[in-house]
Amino acid sequence: MPDLDPLESVAASELVSSSLLAALIPALVNRGVLTQQDATEIYENALMLLEMQQGADPAVQHVYETARELIEAHLRPE
Repeated sequence: MPDLDPLESVAASELVSSSLLAALIPALVNRGVLTQQDATEIYENALMLLEMQQGADPAVQHVYETARELIEAHLRPE
């Protein structure tokens, strides 16, 4: 596996974190730990954090876009 530069490593970590968030929040809603309103607020805050970090480098822009898509998918009505 090729070595990632530090910026790519941070972006990859953001993608993994976003993926885990996107997977865990619905499970917490289904168990009654969170309401749907709580989940929406968490997703919106996660998107805001991604927005704050996204301008770091155009070379890893695609990683942040993928993370955003993962989170936004959970905000769209089914």
